[in-house]
Amino acid sequence: MTTDDVRLERKASVRLPILTENTLLLIIAAGFVILHILAAIDLLPQSASADTSPPPEASGAMFD
Repeated sequence: MTTDDVRLERKASVRLPILTENTLLLIIAAGFVILHILAAIDLLPQSASADTSPPPEASGAMFD
């Protein structure tokens, strides 16, 4: 490999900007919050107001 090939390889590689410690902490904190919001949506029970139909016991008592 010649020195010209090495230079071309270095120029072709994509350089990412250096992230500061605060930026990394912000990314981690945002991911943590998003993860917990998604877990809460998935794991917490649905609210009682979202259920429009009454339980089967209550509907039978209405017609007696």
